[in-house]
Amino acid sequence: MQGNTHRVGGALSCLLGYAILYNKGMIMQDVNPLLQLTVMYPFAIYGSIVSDLDHNWNSAPAKDPISKGINGLLHLTTGIRKKIGSKNPILSVLDAKHRSWQTHSDLFLFIFMFLGIWLCSGTVVNANLIILKLVSMGFILGLISHLILDSLTPQGIWCIIPSIIGRKKVAFRLVPRTKFFATGGSWEVLIRTVMYISIIILGIYIVYTMSPYRISFKS
Repeated sequence: MQGNTHRVGGALSCLLGYAILYNKGMIMQDVNPLLQLTVMYPFAIYGSIVSDLDHNWNSAPAKDPISKGINGLLHLTTGIRKKIGSKNPILSVLDAKHRSWQTHSDLFLFIFMFLGIWLCSGTVVNANLIILKLVSMGFILGLISHLILDSLTPQGIWCIIPSIIGRKKVAFRLVPRTKFFATGGSWEVLIRTVMYISIIILGIYIVYTMSPYRISFKS
């Protein structure tokens, strides 16, 4: 998926995740709900594109200093290999290329899903930790949305264990490998449109549920 689609996915995942947490009573009760959502939102957007920092720097979706550092770490072994001229298989495996296992894999997805569940289950009272929790939750929601969206393309994301056993990429994808589902095509436009509509509906729902003036239909 393209960067704009991933950003829309990050926005949707943030709103959807927040709505679920709100209805389950898992948001922090002593902090304004709208403020919590406002803190989470920008980090969900950033999380939705961070996986694509495995591009070379010229094609990276973000150009800020933090993104540059992440991009540098992902391509650290590339620089080492160029300097020493090594064909070491370990360095080759560690090399991050676009949609590589380091950033686009089921392992990556499950790790951050577990962290998200762990963060939601804990009780935090310290103000600094509350902010850190909200930032982390937003980032994780965005990152998960990226991997789900990429699984809706013919390339899919890596399945780590089958790939190790077979010594080649085994992809997890939710769509067949046909041109209709290719990145940038009508399928992606459809996905993005559905997400835009969902964002509008969820936004209205969240604002309504948080409003102190909402109408009650209970008798």
